[in-house]
Amino acid sequence: MGGVGRGALVFSDEFNGSVVDAAKWTVRDEERTEPSRTDGFRWWYKPSTVRVAEGNLAIDIAALGHGVYAGGRIDSHGKFDFTYGTIEFRIRFPPTQGHLSAAWLQASRGLADGARNAARGAEIDLIESNFAGDEYTATIHYGGYGAGHIKSAQRVNAPGLHSGYHTIGLSWSPSTLEFRYDGKPVRTVTDPALISTVAEFPILSQEILQWAQGSIADAPLDRASTLYVDYVRVWQ
Repeated sequence: MGGVGRGALVFSDEFNGSVVDAAKWTVRDEERTEPSRTDGFRWWYKPSTVRVAEGNLAIDIAALGHGVYAGGRIDSHGKFDFTYGTIEFRIRFPPTQGHLSAAWLQASRGLADGARNAARGAEIDLIESNFAGDEYTATIHYGGYGAGHIKSAQRVNAPGLHSGYHTIGLSWSPSTLEFRYDGKPVRTVTDPALISTVAEFPILSQEILQWAQGSIADAPLDRASTLYVDYVRVWQ
């Protein structure tokens, strides 16, 4: 099943079952409210928002109480990671209304605090759908999440982002990160300071972040707010 130039398929989930495959993924349950948040809302990752149905992973948005909301996250930390290769997600993105959908990688050993480059591990956001229009950000974070945090972000034009399914891809080698939208390169990184050289694991999530455009108070909180993922595939 490897694509041309992609190598062998080393990991995949087509989400054809009835529940999340616990051998591949962990479903998170934790509060994620930003310390800097000023609008009074709180939010969590909750397993109750994560389901598998009709050949898709579905991550819903829900209200837990007044001003308290739930998104969701699955990740393969401790179950699958890789160093170099190609990863692709096929996703249907909901409208952005105070929440965003994300497909990303995280260094298995975490981000090294104070690191001046990404070689020892990075958070690589293939997509964060934080804009109401057809665009998103592709971002590389390193140096930890404290005072030494550094990020390199690029805004990506994404025709039809909130309509139908789209493929989100990344080809990662020791010399290049190539981000793709529907098979077309949208960001190419060759600066070695921005390229991780260590194992990373995939993550899918719905995040109720204050800097996402719109307000979560206006989101429908029904299936129109749901992130649908058809597959995740990794080749090496």
